[in-house]
Amino acid sequence: MQPRNTASAGGTAEPAEPAPFTALARVYDRIMADIEYDEWLEFVLAKAAELGFTGGPLLDLGCGTGNGTVPVAELGYDVEGLDASDSMLAVARAKLPHVRFHQAEFQTFTLERRYALVYSIFDSLNNLLTDDAFLAMARNVHAHLEPGGVFVFDVNTTAGLRQLWEGGVASGWADDVYYRWEHSFDEARQLAKVEAYCDTAEGAFTEVHYERGYDPPLVTRLLTAAGFRDVEVLAHPDGGALHTDTDRLWVAARR
Repeated sequence: MQPRNTASAGGTAEPAEPAPFTALARVYDRIMADIEYDEWLEFVLAKAAELGFTGGPLLDLGCGTGNGTVPVAELGYDVEGLDASDSMLAVARAKLPHVRFHQAEFQTFTLERRYALVYSIFDSLNNLLTDDAFLAMARNVHAHLEPGGVFVFDVNTTAGLRQLWEGGVASGWADDVYYRWEHSFDEARQLAKVEAYCDTAEGAFTEVHYERGYDPPLVTRLLTAAGFRDVEVLAHPDGGALHTDTDRLWVAARR
C-alpha cells in the first residue's frame, strides 16, 4: 500500500497545521494499539501500594483518549481523567461514558475532590517544556492529593529524547491510517520535536509536538520543591536500576 496523494490542486494553499492532539485524536488509538497500557497500570498500582495506597479516588493526569483509564476502571477503582485536549477527551468519554473527565491544563486545574493516587503515563508530562511549568503542575497535583496520597508517573529522559526512534523516523500502517512521524532534537533548546504526519480516509494532516526530557536529579529536585517526600526514580518499564542511557523513568512520591 502507498499513502494517499494529498497534493493540493490549482496552487491552493495548504491548510494550517492543527494544534497538537486535535486531528490526531481520531486516529490515535489505531496507531497506539500495541502499547502495553495494562502492564504499565499494573506497575503504577503496585508502586503506589508500596508507598501506602490502599484504595480511594484516582486521577489519570493527561488521560488522552482514556487508554490508561480503562484498565483502572475495569478493576473497579473510582477513577477520573483530566486532559488539556477536548478532542482526545471526546474519544475518552465515548469509550468510558460512566467515568468523569475534566478538560484543563496540568498547571492550573482546580477540582473539588482530593485523590489518593494521581498517575500519569506515556510521557504526558514531557509536554511541560520548562522547570516552571513542571513545578506548577507538581504543586497542583500535591494540592489535589489526600494527606499521604501518592503520585506516580513516567517521563522520557534527555537521552531518550535524543534517540527517540532509530533513524529518527517511525512509519507504517495502522489499519487504514498511514503514518510517518519524524523526530529531531534541538541541543540548544534541549527539546525534541516530532512532526506527526497521518494520511487518513478523512484527509491528511501534520501535527507538530515538542517534548522536554526530565532526568533523575531534575525531577527529584522539582518534586521536592513542590512539597513531595519519599521520591523514588526507577527505570521504565520494570522499575530496575538507572543507567546513564536510561531512556524513560518511573517516578513515585508521596504527599
